[in-house]
Order: sequence, then C-alpha cells, then structure tokens
Amino acid sequence: MMESAAGKNPGLKMGLAAFCLALFLLLLAGAWILPFHYPSESLFYKFGYHRRLLLFGKLAGLTGGLLLLIQLLAIAPKILPEWLFSRSGRLRFHRANGLGLLLLVCHPVLILGADDFAFYPLEKKYLPEFVGMALLFCLLLLVLTAQFRTKLPLSYRAWRIGHRLGALLVVSLFLRHLLTVSETFHGGLPHQLALGLAGVEGILLAMIFGQAIFSGKKR
Repeated sequence: MMESAAGKNPGLKMGLAAFCLALFLLLLAGAWILPFHYPSESLFYKFGYHRRLLLFGKLAGLTGGLLLLIQLLAIAPKILPEWLFSRSGRLRFHRANGLGLLLLVCHPVLILGADDFAFYPLEKKYLPEFVGMALLFCLLLLVLTAQFRTKLPLSYRAWRIGHRLGALLVVSLFLRHLLTVSETFHGGLPHQLALGLAGVEGILLAMIFGQAIFSGKKR
C-alpha cells in the first residue's frame, strides 16, 4: 500500500528522503557534541591553533565513522525499501559515499598536525594509533579497487568476495580504533554509544554476508 502511494505521489519519496537526510544530520550533530562534552585528556594540553587542529581531526574521524555506517546501510538487504531507494540507486550511492569516506584521510593529518607532525614511537601504548593507520590503508585500498574495478585482473566474483572481506576488516579496525584511541570512548555514554554502533554494524555485516551465502547456494 505504501509502495502504491509512493508511486502515485513522488512528493512522498522526496519527503522520506529529506527525513533520512535530516536524521543523518541529527546523528552527525550528536557525534560532534561528544568531543566537546566528553573531551579527551589530549585536549587539555592543546591551545590555540593546535587545539583547533585536534578538534577538527576528531570531528573528521567521527564524520567518517557515520559515513561508514551509511555505507553499510546502503547495501544491507531489506533495510531500505525498494520503492524508495532502488537497488541500482543504492549501489550508485554506495560507490559515491565510498569516495566520501576518504574524508578519513583528513583525520590523521589534522591529529598529527596538532603535534607538529611528530610521529608516534613504536611502543605498545600507541597501538590504537597504529590500528588507525592500518584502517586508513585498508580503506584506501578498498575504495580505490572499487573505483577502478574494471581495470583489475580479477573476475567480478573474486573482487566482490575480496571487497566484502575487506569491508569486514575495515569495520573491525574502525571499532577497535574508536574504543581504544581516545579517553572519550573509554566509559560513560560515549562508550555505550560506541558499543551500540558496533552492534548495529555487526548486524548489518551479518545481513550482507548472509545474503551473499544464501544467494550463492541458490545458484
């Protein structure tokens, strides 16, 4: 019934799409509040220009994290109704949003800039930072191989399997980095929100892999 109504009323589609955008902006605003309301210890030792760089770096990272969630929502089966977002439209958005995820490149540049680009020594306490670097490398590899898939010496099936496994690795590294790199997410409400995000992304990944497994069995 909703599908029929949407077909007769394009304004309904636009209204629901606007609602989704407003919801994303609301989530983004909530995420951006966290570094200010629950500041990490590093912010107490930064002032002026360096403090602004650190804050912008944190905001870039949080924005990238939300875009990662949207990336999974766009392709998870039975989440977004077909009459509102067609499969081809969702795939186009997924590809374009992948480029948006490159915003995460700004995150380490700004964070390192706040410390005058002094690199982290190879010590165990900096493991969360190195996890973040591994995350960035895997993300870049995932996005670039998706954008230039037709030029790769791989079949579509092999690329798709690798892409899904890469997505699983990226999400795992992101959540590990988020939960350990900043005191903001070590406890309290931010920690609970991060765990909730981990749960949602885990469910979305399970749905994506489940669809791939069952569709493969049908063949």
